[in-house]
Amino acid sequence: MQIIVVGCGKVGASLAGVLVDQGHDVVIVENDSQLLRAASELDCIKINGVPIDRDVLRQAGIETADVVCAVTQNDNINIMVAQIAEHVFFVPRVITRIFNPGSRPVFESFGLEAICSTELTVQAFLRRINREQDVGRETLFGRTVLYSRAPVSPDVVGETVANLTADTGRLIFGVLRANELLLADPGLEIKAGDELVLAELGQGG
Repeated sequence: MQIIVVGCGKVGASLAGVLVDQGHDVVIVENDSQLLRAASELDCIKINGVPIDRDVLRQAGIETADVVCAVTQNDNINIMVAQIAEHVFFVPRVITRIFNPGSRPVFESFGLEAICSTELTVQAFLRRINREQDVGRETLFGRTVLYSRAPVSPDVVGETVANLTADTGRLIFGVLRANELLLADPGLEIKAGDELVLAELGQGG
């Protein structure tokens, strides 16, 4: 795919590097020439220019791009880049980074597909605190569903799934027993050694 990464900070440079390794045709757009020099080892086209300048975006190939990722540390720039990519150049897929979690309502008001690394990091820490392990993710109807597994405490052994509750916003998807997944039937009884498989909607779709 032809992918434009707007922003060449730590997130942008890392994303571009992975995309290049996967064989995608990547172009980086960054206003800070120093950041571009720091990413000189990346084997992709790099353009030094204002990312909301339409001529700069045309130079980056936005008219034929499959995906635009706006990952700068400035939420306003990310929003403007996303709006230009979607409504001026009609890029099929535009994904934006939310740098400040407080900006999420603004992104949502524009209907943008957005990812907040701060919120994702918090979720990851909470899963670790609860001794959960990430086991996968999938996209359903435009939303990302995250799956994790968590050990059951001894005091719930003998209870049925119907009597259990997970943390707010998460559902008990199933029970892992001896490496076999059992769907969370309400009458399923919890046994010692079981693990819960939990499902939740990821931030930003």
